[in-house]
Amino acid sequence: MKYILNGIGVLFTLLLVFMVLLVGVVTTANKPKGDNEQVLSGKDGITKKAMIIYQPGFTKFTTRIARELAAGINAGGYGVTINHPGKHLSTDLSGYELVIFGSPTYAGQLTKALTNYLTQVCPQLVKATGESPRIVLFATGGLAQTEEFERLDGMLAGLNVVKKVKFSSKEQSAYDLGLELAQK
Repeated sequence: MKYILNGIGVLFTLLLVFMVLLVGVVTTANKPKGDNEQVLSGKDGITKKAMIIYQPGFTKFTTRIARELAAGINAGGYGVTINHPGKHLSTDLSGYELVIFGSPTYAGQLTKALTNYLTQVCPQLVKATGESPRIVLFATGGLAQTEEFERLDGMLAGLNVVKKVKFSSKEQSAYDLGLELAQK
């Protein structure tokens, strides 16, 4: 009986440590990463502009996807600006024809840094006069399920959302998606 109780105690302790680590990981992932602007110039004076706003994750997978998307869009003739969401970033995105928002998925949720930024920018995009930019959402994660996008539907109402895509494996090509988006 003593061994069983000791085993349960060890199992409980391991579970508790795992939960504390998981909370730490999610908390760290949700913090804004600050200004990290990168610009890929358009070719031959082309004025089409795209913006990719993404929250990096613990692995480099989300960053890799954002950069591949940017390279594909740039190869398609757009000037592309890439940055992280946060207070340093303007909420006026009216000068862009294409705006892409991306985030890793933790526990079925997009990061708070991105969703907080979307809360600020979406009402301005809806109110903007003229044609609103095409909006693309991407998420990265281990599962191909996309429930995290459904939580944003109310916020995105009235916007020109053209694609929602989940990258869950290294076989999916973000570069090809970027080329496709640049051609539309």
